[in-house]
Amino acid sequence: MQRVRFVVPRLATYASDAAVELYGDLGSGAIDFDHPLPPGRVRLWPVAAGGGHLAVGHLVARHLDAVDIDGHLAGGHLGANHLDPVEAVVVESPRYVFGRFRHALRMFDGVGNVSTDTPVVFSHTVNSAPRAPGDLHRVGYDAESGVMTFSFARVRFGAVAGA
Repeated sequence: MQRVRFVVPRLATYASDAAVELYGDLGSGAIDFDHPLPPGRVRLWPVAAGGGHLAVGHLVARHLDAVDIDGHLAGGHLGANHLDPVEAVVVESPRYVFGRFRHALRMFDGVGNVSTDTPVVFSHTVNSAPRAPGDLHRVGYDAESGVMTFSFARVRFGAVAGA
């Protein structure tokens, strides 16, 4: 089973209450924009208080909870605009086993207005094997018909369900 991972950069142009939602087709070919996929709406700045200087991402993320011993502007800060955060938000799709899947991301403001930009559609091919059954053992054998019977437990997302 495999998830598709989307990495959304947290740019300073996004307000502190901006959020993103993931939509998909679940293999049907048509993206359902009426029902977002889990985890639903994800805030880009979940720890931002909002307002004033925090109305954009200028001083959230690492700036509020870390000090670099090699200097404040080291690493990713020098690769973009001054004081942009280094981190991004990761949104993952449900687990898929096999097929062609399409996804799109939509941006929202703090009061729920969707961005007017046309969402970019991403296509992914997933070709993974389902999890192997657990606790496989022979239950019986009919010598006359040559049929062997097995019992197993089906593993689903880390939990075991009887089969």
